Amino acid sequence: MMWRRAVLLGCLGLFWGAVIAQPPQIAILNEQESNDIISLANDIGAVGIQSGTRRIVVVRALINPDNDVDWYQFTVPQSGTYTVRVDTTFDSVVGIYTASGTLIQENDDDVPNNNNLGNRDTSFTNADSGITRTLSAGTYLIQVRSIVGSGDLARLRYTLRVFDGSTAPDYDPYEVDGSNDTFATATEVGALADDFTLIPNAFLTYRQTDLDYYRIEIGAGNLTVRTYGATDTIVTVYNAAFNPLENNDDDPHDPFNPFTSRVALTNLPAGVYYIRVEGFSYSGGRAGGWYDVLITDYTPVRRNISGQINFDRQNLQTVPFEMQILEAGSTTLLYTRTFFTNSTGAFTTYTNIRSGTVDIAVRAPTSLVRKVRNVSLNTDVSGLVFNLVNGDINADNVIDDADLLAVLFAFGQTGAHEADLNGDGVVDDADLLTVLFNFGITGD
Repeated sequence: MMWRRAVLLGCLGLFWGAVIAQPPQIAILNEQESNDIISLANDIGAVGIQSGTRRIVVVRALINPDNDVDWYQFTVPQSGTYTVRVDTTFDSVVGIYTASGTLIQENDDDVPNNNNLGNRDTSFTNADSGITRTLSAGTYLIQVRSIVGSGDLARLRYTLRVFDGSTAPDYDPYEVDGSNDTFATATEVGALADDFTLIPNAFLTYRQTDLDYYRIEIGAGNLTVRTYGATDTIVTVYNAAFNPLENNDDDPHDPFNPFTSRVALTNLPAGVYYIRVEGFSYSGGRAGGWYDVLITDYTPVRRNISGQINFDRQNLQTVPFEMQILEAGSTTLLYTRTFFTNSTGAFTTYTNIRSGTVDIAVRAPTSLVRKVRNVSLNTDVSGLVFNLVNGDINADNVIDDADLLAVLFAFGQTGAHEADLNGDGVVDDADLLTVLFNFGITGD
């Protein structure tokens, strides 16, 4: 911290503001190695306005190992002003080249009184590189490297931004429908995976006080939250009563950016928790830019769901049933899972979505959908019964002419076949009668 505050100077400049009425298309890409020579340059596509759409490119990337050089190729649809900027907490160099590899311009650090050279978005260093200049329509190359060839400072995490004009629009994919800068408006992370959960490509506004809140629910146990990216973050974890449990500014978990954050908590009770991510405050404003949140070491919320499947088919224990959990009274899908029953149709499965009231839908590969509505997931759920109607071969949730024709066309075939509705190994009269008996029935 002492070293950083002594040598990483804030820089004055423009923040990333919107400049056109229509929202641009933001292409968020990951660098693809190996791209260390011109012939292997990553093609990041067109930048600027083409066919009425403005396209901006963001590349999440890494300089590693020592002496690594990254090349990118991009296309300019029409002549005008274009900008290339590199966000990193270390010291980068960026160059723009012709398609044949001739250097047009190169930049290392901010140049005083020249807004066309250097990265004026970042507040935490004057060593970020950037170029704003006029380019004719055509194809160009970008080279990104560290200012040094070897050692710890030679290996760095960075974000490359390429856009038309001199200011790029502020864009956070988690704030498209409103901000997530309070507990009340926190982004709902949803179902946490069994092993780890990644919140990718989040964004902190450059030089502004931008707070990003995320809401999670976990079982009793531990919780570790890390950030990754090319900016300087602070992470705070809160309990459901909005009381801070722990925060962290810098952590060495990422050797390519030691200014990201890590919070590790143990022996937590089951419940709701909030994660807040913000940029470190420098004299030039808050650190901003793109970042990821990695959530690990937790116990997923697990609600056991058990009950009975009634379905007219042999060898019931071999049938893969699909369970969908939806918001109550809507078609918004929250969770999906495939499960199996025993030979009599009894089943036990689970979900790790957050607590709440939901609708649970189940279907077999050839059945109509059946739902149990307004199920509370605040505790384990038992006693659910799904009476599945067989005969929906094309899975359109109605038994009709299409299903009847499917049986007729397959009539007499043996072995595994979707039209073998009862699973006896042959498409025959029994399958035809199943469709005829259930003809016209629709699912939930």
